[in-house]
This record gives sequence, structure tokens and C-alpha cells, in this order.
Amino acid sequence: MGCIGSSSRVATLPLEKNETEKETLLGAMVRLDNDIAKSERMYSAQRVGVVSAELESIRQELKEFEGTQLPVGECYAKTMHQLFVTLDIYKCPMVAVENEDFIANVNRKEMRKIEFDLLRRRERELQREKNSLHIELSKLRSSYESLQELLGSYVQSEDQLEKSLHNKYEGARALRDSLGVISVRLLAAAEYLKAALRHLDVALPAWKLASMGKSGIERTSSCSDACSCLTRARCDERCARRVLAAYSAPRACREMRLALDYAFTDTIHDHRYKKTTEIFHQFKDALVQFLNNIHQVLLNSIENLEDAEKNLTEYRNQLRSHRAKAILKMGLAELSYDPVNLKSLKKLLCAKALRVSDDFQALLVYRLLWAREEPQQLNYEEIY
Repeated sequence: MGCIGSSSRVATLPLEKNETEKETLLGAMVRLDNDIAKSERMYSAQRVGVVSAELESIRQELKEFEGTQLPVGECYAKTMHQLFVTLDIYKCPMVAVENEDFIANVNRKEMRKIEFDLLRRRERELQREKNSLHIELSKLRSSYESLQELLGSYVQSEDQLEKSLHNKYEGARALRDSLGVISVRLLAAAEYLKAALRHLDVALPAWKLASMGKSGIERTSSCSDACSCLTRARCDERCARRVLAAYSAPRACREMRLALDYAFTDTIHDHRYKKTTEIFHQFKDALVQFLNNIHQVLLNSIENLEDAEKNLTEYRNQLRSHRAKAILKMGLAELSYDPVNLKSLKKLLCAKALRVSDDFQALLVYRLLWAREEPQQLNYEEIY
């Protein structure tokens, strides 16, 4: 008995086509054009402009928070509870009316810490997004440079049809980019408003519990939770207006800010509590209306953007077809693509500069394709 010895086998993998054959000049032109089209559909250039503007606005706003400390844990609820205990408001609620301005000032400072923390976090998120967008743009810029270098190696300056198609393509791309900026701004604002509405959905039940809690600390804790969520909702609403460059706050937002300052004392009195609750619901209704208006404009913008994309694709295909025909006409379709040799190829194929005939070009193409000679190794005077 025994084990059969395993024979040593050498795994042989077939070479892929890309490893055995070099990319042709025509294939490289199509590939680079497709890479540029795919990258542009991500709208990285439009997004980086919106992100940069928002980031600059946030940094300017952060300068107003100098000296503000970041919140630590559950310090908001503990601070307000300790304040109520010190003023003996749980036992004597009427004391809150006499000290409502003082309580509102303390509450305003605590909410300011939350707002400062939110702005700092958003700044870091936008900076990371900006860095990733710059990486994508650098890749797109590299593809543009490679395509321009490839086209410059054979495109003749007197090609009027090339210029006409290129001008139409650039005009369609400019229109697409403008519509892309609008759509990106509207999408960013819509996301902020959706986040604000989610915070409101969490805040309103907590606000309801702030007047129904069994103990004082339970009511204070619920009120602090509601104010925290409402502060986040207000910050998201401001971010939406910041993206759209609409810096003037509507009336519902201004009333919301004032109501938040006196939220803790308003929970003690029924009539003030009802009025503050109405203000919160008005703020939510204003956000819903704002979001609906953005959605309507966004739908129209997306329709126009789709039409612009179709026109741009049509002009791109026409321009690509013309360039492919030019490559085939010059007999360079099977020429291997090598970015290092494109400059030398441009010098050799410039018939106007060399003042030579079509026979010279045909012989030169033959030497490049079939003799497999490198462009910088050719002596065109000897060929001539």
C-alpha cells in the first residue's frame, strides 16, 4: 500500500491578445475618446466646482466660531439639567419665566457647539470628496493630453471639416457642462433637504415627549434631543441654500432659530409650547415645499441635460468618424500606437513642411508599417 507520487506539472496560460499585439493608432484614438466620454459623464468637473464653493463658504463661516468648544458626549442634556437644578425650576416652574433670557443664552451656546461640530465634520467630508475628484480630473486631463498628442501627430491644419466638427462638438460640450452644473447643484441641495427632513422626523416625537415626561430630567433630556436634531436640520437647510447661493433665509427659518433658543422654557407653558410646535411644523412644511420646487426644476434640468448629452454624443461620433477616415486615408490604421514616437511621427508626416509628394508619404508609411522601423530611426532624406 502506498500513495501514488504526484507528477510535477507546469501550468501554461495562453497569452492574451493585448500582450502579443500592440494597440494600433486607430484603436488608441477610439479608446481615449471613449475614456473621456465615460469620465465626463461622472460630472467630476462640475461637482468639484460646487464642492470648492461650498467648502470656501463653510471655512468663512467657521471663522465666526473662534473660541467655541466642541461638544463632549451628552454634555448638552447634562448642562441644561444642572442649570434647571441650580435655578430650582423643577420645583418652581415660574422661575423659568424670570430667567428665560439667561436659559436661552446658555441653550444658544450649547447649540452653537453642535453647529460648530457639524460644520467641522462637513468640512472634512468635502475636503475628502474634493481630493478624490481631483484624482479623477487628473486622469481625465491625462486622457485629454494623450488624445491631443495623438491627433497632433497626423491632423493637418488646413482640414476645415475637422475644425467645423470640432467647433460644433465644443459648443455642445459647453452646453452640457452648464446644464451639468445646474443639475449637480440641485441634486446636492435636494440631498441636504432630505437629510433635514429625516432629522425633523426624529426631532418632533422627542419634542412631544419633552412636555409629557414623568420626571424633570426626562423632559429636559427629551428637549435636548429634540433641539439637537432640530439644529442639525437647520444646518442642513442652510447647506442647501449655500449650495444654491441663496443666502437669505426665509421667514420660517428665522422663526425656527428664535424658537430653538427659548425651547426649554417654552415646554413649561402650554400656550408657548403649542406656538413653538406650530413653528416647527411650519419649518417642516417650508422644507417640503422647498424640496418639491427643487424636484420640479431638477426634472426639467435633467431632461435638458439628456438632450444635450444626445447632441454631444452625435457630434462626438461624427468627429470620431472623420478622424478615423483621416487615419485610414493616410494608411496609418495598422500603425502601432506609441506615445513616445508621436512627436517624431508628426515631423515625418508633415508634407507641407517637408514639401514632398504623395509618393514620399506612401513610401514613408510603408517603412513604418511593414518594415517596422521606428519613426526616430528613419532618415527621410535617404528615403527621399
